[in-house]
Amino acid sequence: MKKLLLLFLSIIPLCFWAQEKIYIDGVGNPTTKEKAKFYRIISQQADRYHIKDFFLDGKLQMDAYATKKDFRSIEEFVGKFSFYFEDGKIEIQGEEKNGTLSYKVYDPKGRINTYYHKEGENTYIETYNYADNAYVKGKKEFNVVYYQENAKVKKRIQYEEDLKKARIESYYEDEDNVLLKYYDEKGKLIGSRAVKGSEAQAGIEVEYYHAPTQVKAITQWDAKGNIIDDKVYYRSGKLFSHRKGDGKDTTITFYDAKGKKMSELTYKQGEPYQGIAYSLDNEGLLEEKTIYKFGYIEQSFSYYKNGNIKQRTDYSIHHEIDKITYYNKNKTIKGELLFKDGVCYNGYLYNDLEENDSYILYKDGEFVEIKQIDENNVLRYYKEKQKNGQMKAEIYNEKGEKSYIYTITRAKNDNSEEEDLIIDFVQYENGKEINKGIIKNKILQQGSIKIKNKWDDNM
Repeated sequence: MKKLLLLFLSIIPLCFWAQEKIYIDGVGNPTTKEKAKFYRIISQQADRYHIKDFFLDGKLQMDAYATKKDFRSIEEFVGKFSFYFEDGKIEIQGEEKNGTLSYKVYDPKGRINTYYHKEGENTYIETYNYADNAYVKGKKEFNVVYYQENAKVKKRIQYEEDLKKARIESYYEDEDNVLLKYYDEKGKLIGSRAVKGSEAQAGIEVEYYHAPTQVKAITQWDAKGNIIDDKVYYRSGKLFSHRKGDGKDTTITFYDAKGKKMSELTYKQGEPYQGIAYSLDNEGLLEEKTIYKFGYIEQSFSYYKNGNIKQRTDYSIHHEIDKITYYNKNKTIKGELLFKDGVCYNGYLYNDLEENDSYILYKDGEFVEIKQIDENNVLRYYKEKQKNGQMKAEIYNEKGEKSYIYTITRAKNDNSEEEDLIIDFVQYENGKEINKGIIKNKILQQGSIKIKNKWDDNM
């Protein structure tokens, strides 16, 4: 009898720690081993289940406890729980205690993405959006964190690295009533401005440089929506321009990087009237210079980041663009574009020579050649008008490899006032011809075609 009792006692822990292994897909549904993304080990402990998910290579993906095996959300966990990326870094970590649930979600770089806290029926959520996740080439932005209470945004902070230093705080009473507060690099409050009933009130707005964050401009508004004072600063912190006036009769004074006065621009009836205006780009470098005479632009200049002239625009006595002269970074002339009645007539129209040499070539008011280069400086599209009036074009992929060659012909349509548009094309892949055919009035008439990306829409 004693031996039977000992045997019974030794079996109990084996039953208690019995484990179950199943294969699951990416959302936790049971599946076959061949289709699985993870496998799950479940062991029952008293009134709860200890659940561990693993990547197929054996690395831990989740470690949690739940009151039932077929749980479907984090809110069904009890006690502490953790999720992991495949490299072992924490993805989610939190705890349920006495009905209160709190957890943090991290991105692959180890930065917090979400903080969630639920107590009873009340929820509090912080959501972090990082600028590098929505980065647009050439444009820098703030990181943003939203603070929600019971599904309503109560506060938003725009910041770069430190939530206590340079930032913009927005406090929401509702969608149409917001208070914005602006802080400098040291975290000191500069000023604020409220929006009530979708209308901005009197107050102060601040514009910033990024990477690193610095104050670029401080603008003071009156209750009628007029600028009554505006100061713009260089990266060095020195004053670049100072605007003073009542909105109708205004003067802006511009200073160079050493503090010496460069020019003045006067306004009449709220519009630039006489003098020279300058502007800085997002990095605090000279971007444009515009000369006004009796309320009209007489001449304007844009600049490379090295300070040399990139483009000069001259205006006619009729106040229309007369000529654009383009320059290389070494100050030599690259080309000219002549206008007729304010319309491009002869020469090259460049997109932005700071970035690449994309252009449209005009001859006698018609474009005869187009060259488009992408953000990686790779030729993606070239189109040229032939002597017989046909348009011949080439489309390239992101590697600069030819994707299409095609010609465009316009033919008379006896049944319509509009001409027929006929495209004869050859399609390539990895340097080899794969398709060819004819498209007439946007309908494929012969052959076949494989549409792959946005550049194909140029055809």
